[in-house]
Amino acid sequence: MLDIYLVQMEIAPNDKAKNFAKVRELASKIRKSADDSVPGLIILPEMFATGYLPLHPESAAEDFSKNNAGETADFLYKLANETGCAIMGAGIEKSSESDAARDINESQKLLNHSSVYIPRNTQEYARYDKRHPFFMEQKKFSAGDKVNLFKIKDWNIAATICFDLRFPELYRDAVKAGARLITVQAAWPAARIAHWKTLLQARAIENQVYIAAVNGIGGPPYGGNSMIINPKGEIIASTDASFEGIVHARIDSKSQEEYRKQFPVLKGIVPEEYF
Repeated sequence: MLDIYLVQMEIAPNDKAKNFAKVRELASKIRKSADDSVPGLIILPEMFATGYLPLHPESAAEDFSKNNAGETADFLYKLANETGCAIMGAGIEKSSESDAARDINESQKLLNHSSVYIPRNTQEYARYDKRHPFFMEQKKFSAGDKVNLFKIKDWNIAATICFDLRFPELYRDAVKAGARLITVQAAWPAARIAHWKTLLQARAIENQVYIAAVNGIGGPPYGGNSMIINPKGEIIASTDASFEGIVHARIDSKSQEEYRKQFPVLKGIVPEEYF
């Protein structure tokens, strides 16, 4: 089993200190002890520290490799320790492209980055760079090129970010690699919130995975509707665009395994050990 906590929040543009304080306030009641048999995962929206997109994304870029590398990494590390949960934050990272690559494409030095920290570990535990930058990002952001899985206890988890949701092959790649849970960190607009709901359920149904998707609220406006969906495509926890707080659900792998065996649409697509 795994406890998932989605932090749906209104993000203050270009104000990291205010956003850190908001997350800490909203997550203040989440506490996992070291001997808790059910681990926890807290998931924050896309670019939760700065808003999407900050006025000058280059100046907001940070290093997430270890807890003292940047102020957002330091915050995530401390919050993981305070709550006893793994934390998924999302921010802007400086690209690690070679100097030669930068000479070829000088404008694209940034990555839309998801970073995972776990309690008492000063190093970034897992990372993912958005594989499909949105139109507004494409002049300044490079695309990631990997599906990166990480484990919490027995859970194989893959991260995705916002616009990635429109590309089903990414999710199938994650499932082929062994993902049982796929997360979505987003700044999804209210104008296309019907697409958000439909695509989230479709990704869960076609891949028989849990989907945990968190979205922002407030201007310009974002559509909220953060939700957790089971492998049958059923929404097991959700909210609307008026709520600021935590969306929680406890998920279990046994029911997922049973469903994949009962309705084996992935047979011959993913390895047998992932049934």
